[in-house]
Amino acid sequence: MKKLFPLTGLLLVIFLMPGCLTALHPLFTEKELFHEPRLLGVWKVKGEDAMTVAFEKGNPDTFSELPEVLQNASEKAYTVTVKENGQIVQKFFAFPTKLGDALYLDYFSSTTPKQNSYDNFYKAHFTAMHSFYRIQFDKNGSFKASRLKGDYLADLIRNKQIRIRHEERPDGSFVITAPTSELQQYVLKYGQNPEAYESSETYSKIN
Repeated sequence: MKKLFPLTGLLLVIFLMPGCLTALHPLFTEKELFHEPRLLGVWKVKGEDAMTVAFEKGNPDTFSELPEVLQNASEKAYTVTVKENGQIVQKFFAFPTKLGDALYLDYFSSTTPKQNSYDNFYKAHFTAMHSFYRIQFDKNGSFKASRLKGDYLADLIRNKQIRIRHEERPDGSFVITAPTSELQQYVLKYGQNPEAYESSETYSKIN
């Protein structure tokens, strides 16, 4: 599973894997959001030749399935479509967030046509979550993405080194229920520590 690049890891298992940091609330408020045009286009990751990741500028129509507070951020955000062998396998909303000197992407799950076909009883048992990646652009236009690691934060909680609102799942993993302000405090304090992240992957634009 570690071989998969960050967006792939987000695709199918982020809500099930104990090691992923997931949160009920976003990392941003309106003042931390900004438009990052370098993200626009289609990207590939080394070693994942069958997959493409497309960033498109958001608008109120493409964000209509989201709560109003997130719809209002659409003009500074993106839709992200991941395809495998030309077939859509997952969709996301991505919100560029600036905290200190660092740039993050707050990902929030969207629904694919296949997922929309699931019955309402099935869909009612799932709650969309936020996950967070730090991104760093290279001079050649590519960027590195590093996912915030849930296990790192879980260890801080268990060792009583941090107080942040959370719930523990039966499998021992944590869902972070803290509001945006607490999430930002965590990222600002630990965001420079490499141990707080999964290994990074490099994305190269193909058009």
